[in-house]
Amino acid sequence: MQKNAWTYTMTGTVFAAAAVMLRWLQVQMIFDPETGLPTLHAPITTLLIAVLVLVAAALWWLSGRMKTDCAPEEPEDALAQPHRETGWILIAVAALAAIGSAYLFFKEENTLMKAAALLGILSAPVLAMLPQLPRWGGFGAALSVLPVLFFCLWLVVFYKENAANPILWSYGMEILAIAMCLLAVFRLSAYLFYRAKPRQTIFACMLALITSLATLTDSVSLGARAVLGGWGIGAAVMCWVIINNFVPPAPEEDTY
Repeated sequence: MQKNAWTYTMTGTVFAAAAVMLRWLQVQMIFDPETGLPTLHAPITTLLIAVLVLVAAALWWLSGRMKTDCAPEEPEDALAQPHRETGWILIAVAALAAIGSAYLFFKEENTLMKAAALLGILSAPVLAMLPQLPRWGGFGAALSVLPVLFFCLWLVVFYKENAANPILWSYGMEILAIAMCLLAVFRLSAYLFYRAKPRQTIFACMLALITSLATLTDSVSLGARAVLGGWGIGAAVMCWVIINNFVPPAPEEDTY
């Protein structure tokens, strides 16, 4: 199923590049340099929203053609690391996420945000070890919950800090990226609890990649960019791993 894995992840990567470009254009065009307020009903904003909706629809349609009914039932088979290089990529992006979380921990003054950043530091190794977690039984399942708790707390704290901000587009893409990463790690964690839903998982992982990379053009902190970038790319790698591990259906034998 390696062809399908490359098809889906590369399609998502192309969509991510388009989202990054459109988000960058939006940031450059809609905000008034003197007041900092966005232009209402700007065409680039309408285009960005339309593209994101179409991208989500296209990814969901394509996920239905990935033969998700061929996914292994056992978590150890579904998340198995096919190549050593895959592990090195996961280690690299996990290190990036850990560095970003550490940056947030030392830079943020909000106590809850520090707690979230600490959870982010503890969660980063889980990203690197995802293919190995099924071998650890209940302990591996418990570890897989750490990223879910991290993104849940980050989402709550981030919304609390920005709820009074009337300029939605100044933080909207970042909160969307956090929410999509939360959805992705939740679906990945479900594999360890034998509640896997392959189609929803690969869809959530690619949405995490697209929204996370789109935040790179925003004026967010360096730590947040590193965390979202690391987890977004890591989710895309796990998407590739999951599809790659689909078992091709056995050919039907001719009966005479």
